[in-house]
Amino acid sequence: MIFKRRLIYSALVSAAVLVASIIIPIVPCRKSAALYPPIYKWTLCSLNPDKVSSLNSVTEYFGYTTTLTDSFLLTIIISFVLAMVFFHFTARRKKR
Repeated sequence: MIFKRRLIYSALVSAAVLVASIIIPIVPCRKSAALYPPIYKWTLCSLNPDKVSSLNSVTEYFGYTTTLTDSFLLTIIISFVLAMVFFHFTARRKKR
């Protein structure tokens, strides 16, 4: 598969994963009550801004960030890299 096609397909896959993460909960996150010391519990979360509750709870997306902007960027980057690796190893080259 040509590198240009891999880039295009990987971009499409990462865009689809981003849209899917807004609709269905597929992003790993950990939640805790806003108490000291926090006791986190791992679960799957949605990146829908309407469903984010900031009252008395702390949500860390990917176990790394609490902001939606960073989690959007992480979702795009991780899915793009995984798609590039997948297409690199599964796509066959044309024999001439």
